[in-house]
Amino acid sequence: NYLFRGVTQTGDEAAVQGGLDWSNDSGFYLGTWMSNVNFADAEVDFYGGFASEFGNGLGYDIGALYYHYPDGGNIDYAEAAGSLSWRWITAGIAYTFWGETDETTAFDSGDIYYSLAADLPVNIGEGVGLSVFGGYYTFDGDGDNDCSCDNYGHWGVSLSKDAGDFGSVSVNYEQTNEDRNSVSYDDSAKYWV
Repeated sequence: NYLFRGVTQTGDEAAVQGGLDWSNDSGFYLGTWMSNVNFADAEVDFYGGFASEFGNGLGYDIGALYYHYPDGGNIDYAEAAGSLSWRWITAGIAYTFWGETDETTAFDSGDIYYSLAADLPVNIGEGVGLSVFGGYYTFDGDGDNDCSCDNYGHWGVSLSKDAGDFGSVSVNYEQTNEDRNSVSYDDSAKYWV
C-alpha cells in the first residue's frame, strides 16, 4: 500500500516502487522515484537539493520536488521543501509553489505540509528501528465550498529491520484525523474522498 502523507494512493492495494539517487561529497543530490497509483498510470517524482550538517548533530536539507502523473490529466505539481534535524528528531515543511490543477482543488499552489518525525533511540534488536511521525496538511482552497480539500492531520508509527544488501523491511501504521481513505481521480483533478 502506498501511503502519502497519511492517505492511500493505491486504494489500499499493493504498490510497486523504485528509485535512483545520486549525490556527491558537497551534499548536492538528484533523484527520481516512481510508484503505481490508482488515479493515473504512475507517479514519477523528480527531486534535487542540498543536505549537510552544521555540527553537533544538527543537519539540514533543502530542495525541490516535481510530482508527475503520466496520463493522469492536469494534476502535476511542484514543491519546495526544507527540514532541520537534530540527532533523532526531524522537522520539515513543504510548500506547493506550482500546480496544474485549479484553485478549487488540492495540490494547487499555496498548499503547505508540516511534518515531525522521531527515530526513537531504543534498543530492541540488531538492525531494528522504531519511528513515530506526524504531519499536518493545509490546503489553500480549504473553506471554499467548491473545494474537496479540507485541512487534515495524520500520525503513525513504523517498525523497520535492516535487510543488508536488500535495504530494509518495515511495517507501518498510519491514521488521519478526518474521514480520508484515498485519493480519487475526477475530471483532471485528484481530490480527497
